[in-house]
Amino acid sequence: MVRALGEGVAGFEVGEPVVTLSADSGTGGYAAIFVSDAAYVASMKDVNLDPALAVAVVPNGATAHLALTQIARIRDGERVLVHGALGGLAAGFPGIAGQLGASRVVGTVRASDLDAAQQTRLPYDEIIDSAELPARLAGERFEVIIDPVGGAVRTASIDLLAPAGRLLLVGNASGDWNHQIDSNRIWRGNLAVLGFSTGSFLPGHKDLARPAATAAIRAAAAGLAQAHVETLPLSSAAVAHERLENHSVNGRLVLHP
Repeated sequence: MVRALGEGVAGFEVGEPVVTLSADSGTGGYAAIFVSDAAYVASMKDVNLDPALAVAVVPNGATAHLALTQIARIRDGERVLVHGALGGLAAGFPGIAGQLGASRVVGTVRASDLDAAQQTRLPYDEIIDSAELPARLAGERFEVIIDPVGGAVRTASIDLLAPAGRLLLVGNASGDWNHQIDSNRIWRGNLAVLGFSTGSFLPGHKDLARPAATAAIRAAAAGLAQAHVETLPLSSAAVAHERLENHSVNGRLVLHP
């Protein structure tokens, strides 16, 4: 909610519900009051969206919108594959991809997450075990693959790209920092391997922040970014981190003052 407006800021009102992105790699979220550049703020005045859900899903949805439109350059009718499908960042992609005209969105998860995948309300057409790639897809290819995982999953992705396909690297959850991709396969397959990091992208593209956040708000309001959200007091931040580290979180955690 807007508490005050800086000099020269227009288009917002005090008391208006808003969501703000962070220009500094996601820092600043552990605060009751946050001073933001107006370029990173999007209004929720005319949207019926639970504030906790907005906090949990809009920043990742905005990241997905920026990655798909500005880097992967998704086109209407293209097929999208999302690795680590239930992860916080990855979960922002299916709704936004559908919003941008993707014809099919498939997610992959570890075998241990398959049960949770069957219960998700995220708009995937199918979610499969990443260990079964590429055989599980029976020759299907994708124009855009989103990879926040890295390692062996990244290697398998090369075989799943359609001609002129784009592999978008948005993380390395596997922790395999020595992984390499055969550049000759990229060359001969007419493929592209692209990287996207919000923290390094937004400061130079501030004009794109609010449209991306607004698109994410619309997707969430339309039910395309559903998630189980649990709120904890800010004083329990350490507990929240412990739960994240031991993978005992079912959905999203949001801290409140």
